[in-house]
Amino acid sequence: MDQPAFTLPPLPSAPSRILLFVAMHSEAEPIARALGLVGGRGTVAGAEIELLTPGTCAITRVDKLGPVHAASALTRAIAARRPDLVLNMGTAGGFESQGLGIADLVVARDAMFHDARVELPGFDALVRAHTRLSPNDAQLAAIAARVGGRIGLASSGSSLDATADELALFARARTLAKDMELASLAVVCSEERVPLAALKGVTDLVDHHEPTHEVFLRNLKKTSDRIAAAAGGFIELVAGS
Repeated sequence: MDQPAFTLPPLPSAPSRILLFVAMHSEAEPIARALGLVGGRGTVAGAEIELLTPGTCAITRVDKLGPVHAASALTRAIAARRPDLVLNMGTAGGFESQGLGIADLVVARDAMFHDARVELPGFDALVRAHTRLSPNDAQLAAIAARVGGRIGLASSGSSLDATADELALFARARTLAKDMELASLAVVCSEERVPLAALKGVTDLVDHHEPTHEVFLRNLKKTSDRIAAAAGGFIELVAGS
């Protein structure tokens, strides 16, 4: 797989304002409880934390999932709050072929879109948006050791399931996590020059035969609780870099 075309700023040494993006309310609630956030705000490792979710659609009454809603929400939040650091925590699909199981954690090294295909020079790299996130190799290793997670690529798309071509791409790239927001957050952070780090928990195995939506719903609470338990340690390390 090609190396990342884009690189984010390094982690700040002592961030004072951190924006924590979580895609779904069901993922956000246990994280907020674990961090002691009140009204989505609190202090962790000496930094002010603000929890951000894209919200609920007024028409469908469900969480605003997907890259478009994630990018829109983060763009507005950065313009209003100018954080020193953006963090993303949430659930993702994992890969049995890479040795992952349900509720395992992945510390994202880089992110890309797996469903972006434009076979034109330059445009393909643009839409793929393969981006190295802010933690360096030593920081990634320390974070992974602290939370008990694996380090690797997280790939984003607009669908909960995956096509045969996407499964082949995941295998070639040795992808560890498949989600619906991180790559879009990386694009926004790249444009705004804001550091970004991410922690993902596995709800389903993308390369397993079970229907994704059934496994996702069955494991959502278990995995969200695992992420919440690791959230404080994750923030302490990225904020103390």
